[in-house]
Formats: sequence, C-alpha cells, structure tokens
Amino acid sequence: MATVPDSPGAPGGPRKTPAGPIEIRPDCWMVGRRNPVALLQCNTYLRRFEGGRSPVHVCVDPGSRIDFPVIERNICQLLGDLDGINAFSLNHQDPDVVGNALALCEANPNISAIMTEEVWRLAQHLDFRPRRLHFANATRSPLFTVADQHRWQLVPTPFCHFRGAMAFYDTELRTLFSGDLFGGLNQLNRVHVWAEESDWAGIAQFHQIYMPTREALRYAVRQIRALKPAVELIAPQHGFVVGSDLVPLFLGRMYDLLVGLDLLAVELDDTYLEGYRELLARLLQRAGETMGREEVLSRMSVPDVPDGLERLATVRGEDVVLNCEGYTAVTRVFARLGRGETLEFVNALRSEVLAACSDLGLPIPPVGAGLDEELPGTGIGADGIDMQPR
Repeated sequence: MATVPDSPGAPGGPRKTPAGPIEIRPDCWMVGRRNPVALLQCNTYLRRFEGGRSPVHVCVDPGSRIDFPVIERNICQLLGDLDGINAFSLNHQDPDVVGNALALCEANPNISAIMTEEVWRLAQHLDFRPRRLHFANATRSPLFTVADQHRWQLVPTPFCHFRGAMAFYDTELRTLFSGDLFGGLNQLNRVHVWAEESDWAGIAQFHQIYMPTREALRYAVRQIRALKPAVELIAPQHGFVVGSDLVPLFLGRMYDLLVGLDLLAVELDDTYLEGYRELLARLLQRAGETMGREEVLSRMSVPDVPDGLERLATVRGEDVVLNCEGYTAVTRVFARLGRGETLEFVNALRSEVLAACSDLGLPIPPVGAGLDEELPGTGIGADGIDMQPR
C-alpha cells in the first residue's frame, strides 16, 4: 500500500483547532464542533437577544447527533444548561442539521421551532415535538418575529439544496444564516472559523456535488443581493464563516458556478478538455510520487474494471492520454488510484485535484473520499477505502 510522503500543510501552516463557543458577532456564537479529522464541518449557532424581560436564546441548525457532546458543552458554557434555549430554527431536514432537535425539545418542553412547512413534513419523522411550531412563509410575511421586537428576514433559497430550504437574515447583525448554501468541504486539519479565498475550492466542490443546477443558485444569489441592509457576514451550516471582505466575491463566483445537472452537459464539452489533461497529469504525478509510476500505469491499464475508463483515456507507453469527457475521466482515474489505499493518501490526491481545479478554472469532479471516519467495527469507509493506519 502507498504511504504518503511529507508534504506542505494547509495554507498558512499548522493551526490550533478552535474549541469552545466562538463569537462571530456580538451575542452570536458558533457552538458546533471543529473536527480536524472530518472533511465536512457541521456548524451550529447560538443567537442571544436582549431587551425584553429576559434574554431569548435561539439555536440555529441544532446539528448532528455525532457532535452533540461538544454542542451541549458549548451551550452550557454560555447558558448553564440546555433548557436556556428558547427556540431553534431549521434550514432543512438533513440529519446533520436537525439531529439534536429532540434533545433541545426534551431539555425545554416549552421550546419553539421555526422552519418551512416542507421541512416539517419530513423532519417530524424524527419524532420531536416543540411546544410551538412556526412555519416560515415569506409569501405570507417576509419578516418573522424571533424575540420580542427582534425580527429576522426570511430568505427562501429553494432547491439549495431542498425545495423548502429557508435562510434567515438577522438584520441587526447583518448576518445571513444560510444553511447548506455557501457551505464547503475542507482539507483535513483545516478547520479555522473564518473563510479565506483559498477555501473557495472546497465550497465549489460541495455545491457541485449537492446543488441541483446553477439556476437555483442564481435565484438564491439574487435574493441575497437584494437584502437591505446589505449582508456583511454569511454563516453557513458547513465549512467556514464568510466575512465581509469575501461576501461580494463569493456571491459573484456562486452566481456563475456550474453544479449538478449543468455538469452532465460539461462532460461532453471540449471547452475544458485541455484543462482536464493538465489536471490529470498533475494527479498522476502526485500519485506516482507515492506509489511509483509503474503502479500508476498498471492501475490505469487494468482491463477488467467495469468503469469505462478505457473509452475516455488510454495508456501509451509511459503516458496516460485523455481523449474525451475530462470531468468523468478524472473521477474514474481518482477512484482507481484510491482503491484500497489509506484515507490519508486519498485525501492527498483530493487536495491535488482541488488545487488544480482552482488554478485552471475547472469544474471540480466529485472526488470526495466517502466517510471521514470508519464504519463501526470494520475499518472500512463507505466507498471501500481501507482506513486502517499502516
């Protein structure tokens, strides 16, 4: 098996993993877990509203059950106990968003919940019951009273990535709680809180995998650009918080990003073929530094792998020649190189792909490494990658 040689760390060098409640705005904290061994961070936020008879605390996207011990500890550090949460909001119904809703309902039987009717239709099957359920319906009213006189603006983001997805805009903090929109994958150990421009590659890949079409993203971007006052901070449910210096830049890139169904057409488009040839060369070189060129060529020329790669790329002597459909071909080459290898090696290849796509302006192929942690009791990830250290 391949062992990964020493390589440069994440941009900016080694960083300490953030821990504890992290204030991103006055009276607003990220209380989720920053997990250095995960490719996808799940962000949970706590917003405190003052000015009434007593403070009101709202939890935004309660998060994954896997992260519950950390989320509970962070909330208790701020409030003393979970029963201090008065309400929670859900952008959509995925388990990494709604997993801890039951725990919040059990901690405070008088808790309120805010979500769209489409989200509730599915989330209710997790069998949690808030005391009060408020449907966020922008057609009925664009504003929602969260606490006393404090209001959030409702920002529908349909099909990003769920039909009933709803972002919430806190106009007082000029902060948009955007759900999966503007979420992103990260390199291992790269779990700082604030987005940097180099983090765009992971954001792009996340959207290309999970968002259905560019038109859905463009609708959402138009909604966000129309908000008054203008958004200064985007707090997504995955990845990094996007600060004011990057908000306009990332909005512009998101507007033009090809995702989902759009990429099916790109597969047949010669526009990107030369770029994918360069990407493939870099990927094969990176793999060869670890497993040797002979092993790389052997994997590329195996005839009995039923992935159709031989139609897209051929081995000619010491070279692998990309003939067509670069987006698909790179995905299949990546799978062959990673099969049976350690997660560390696979993620090194993945980082090479992300960097090349960023340099060359290419749509990012779906080269996620499957599960970040092993399946219980097996040592094997969901895609069959051997995850045991060697």
